[in-house]
Amino acid sequence: MEIAVWGHPFDEFAEGEDGPAEILERLTRLREAGVTTYFALLATAGMHYFASRTLGPAARELLRPLTEAALEVGIEIIPVVGLGQPGKLSRGLYEPPLEVADVPEWALSWPCAAWGENHEHAVLIANELIEDYGVSGLQLDYSRFPDAELLAKNPCACERCQNARLRWLGKPYPEPQDLRIPGVAFKELQMRMEFVRSLVESMRGLADHHGITLSVAVRGRYYEDALPEGQDWAEWCADGLVDEICTAPAVLSFGRFARYVSQHQRLTAGCEAKWLEGVGAEADAIHLDLDALERQSRFAASAGADGICVSRAGLIDEETAGVLRELAQL
Repeated sequence: MEIAVWGHPFDEFAEGEDGPAEILERLTRLREAGVTTYFALLATAGMHYFASRTLGPAARELLRPLTEAALEVGIEIIPVVGLGQPGKLSRGLYEPPLEVADVPEWALSWPCAAWGENHEHAVLIANELIEDYGVSGLQLDYSRFPDAELLAKNPCACERCQNARLRWLGKPYPEPQDLRIPGVAFKELQMRMEFVRSLVESMRGLADHHGITLSVAVRGRYYEDALPEGQDWAEWCADGLVDEICTAPAVLSFGRFARYVSQHQRLTAGCEAKWLEGVGAEADAIHLDLDALERQSRFAASAGADGICVSRAGLIDEETAGVLRELAQL
């Protein structure tokens, strides 16, 4: 079974403890635990941790020592790119309707997928990562609109979304009673899916141009979250747009986990894309005990998953590493 991890290097390697020796030691321990891929989130809270002409000076350079250490120990470093981290080139953000005041702050800084300029921004950064660091792959994350629960009551009211609705709704913003009509709800989701797919197609073209793989981190709850947020990853797999999907950990209950894994099995059946099932050492601030982690991982393997992706690398201690070593033998 393939073992991948999602990592937050800026948290795992504190300033002053982020030298080549410390990074090499940590990646060595991960490789000994059976980890072969490290998906590196390198931008957060308006800061980035790699050299970029597009974004400007880095808060710290972490990608270079990561890639050098990874080459030595035999781990693949795959940078994470996407819409979810606004930068100086982001042009259009999610906007709630004017009369709504209870939208969470994080949503107001979410780059909207309806803006092609935001796609170009993500592609520029991705191209720099490929050309400047020689990475063998990219993982597309935050490739969606904000959370489904938020969108159910507050569809995006940015200029581009409003203009798009004029073509199929005849007005810029749906009223609550409109969204109760199946046809209107369908067209709203179709609009979001077309915008997000355009980003994926751009990334696919970039990956093909450079001959690298394209992974995508996706919402584990396909019908409840992914589709309302415009992330039709089952269609992306069927159409050959992505080389690999990593489902985000969604639940701690084994019964619900098993149900979603069975769903993922059906949705990826017959597709060439690899399927890594997301499991969490921690999810929503609730620690997942090792027995549950192992049980979920073994079930995913029995269902045909190519591997697991553990969230997060910084939570993997010696005891967890021992469990992962056993799972890597499956």
